[in-house]
Amino acid sequence: MEIKIATLDEVQQIEVLYQELFLEMSILQPKYMQPAKQDVNFIRNSINENESDILIAEKDNQVLGFLLIKETITPPYSCLVEHKYAFIIDVIVGNQYQSKGIGSALLLEAKKWAENRNLEYLELNVLSENIGAITLYEKHGFKDMNHRMRFEL
Repeated sequence: MEIKIATLDEVQQIEVLYQELFLEMSILQPKYMQPAKQDVNFIRNSINENESDILIAEKDNQVLGFLLIKETITPPYSCLVEHKYAFIIDVIVGNQYQSKGIGSALLLEAKKWAENRNLEYLELNVLSENIGAITLYEKHGFKDMNHRMRFEL
C-alpha cells in the first residue's frame, strides 16, 4: 500500500468512497444525515487547490481510503489567537479495508503534510456516534476541544 496525493485520475474512486462515507454518516445520524453523492467539482477543486490535498491510500491502482486536508487560519475574532493549521475535512477507509492500519497511515501522512507546510496543528470534526473513528483519532493524540450541542424543539 502507498499513501500519495490524489490526482484527477482518482476522482471517480474518491466519489465512490464519498458515497460510503455519507451512507455511514446517515446510519449514525439518520435524523440529520442522508445518503448522497459528493459534488465532483468539489473533489476536483480539492485536488487542484494549492491549500488542500486529498491523500489516498492506494494498492494496485485501487483507492482503499482517503483523507481530505486543507490549510487554514483561525477566524478573525478579536478573542482568538491567530493560528495557521490543517483542517481534516473528511476521512474514509472502504468498509472491506478497515482495521488494517490504513486510517493510521493516512493520519500519519496528514501530520507530515502539515509539518511540511509549517502549520501548528491538525483539527477535525467527528460525529459523536462514530466511536471507531474517535478511538483512532485519540490513539493518534487528538484531544476533544469543544462540544457542539443541539436542543430539539
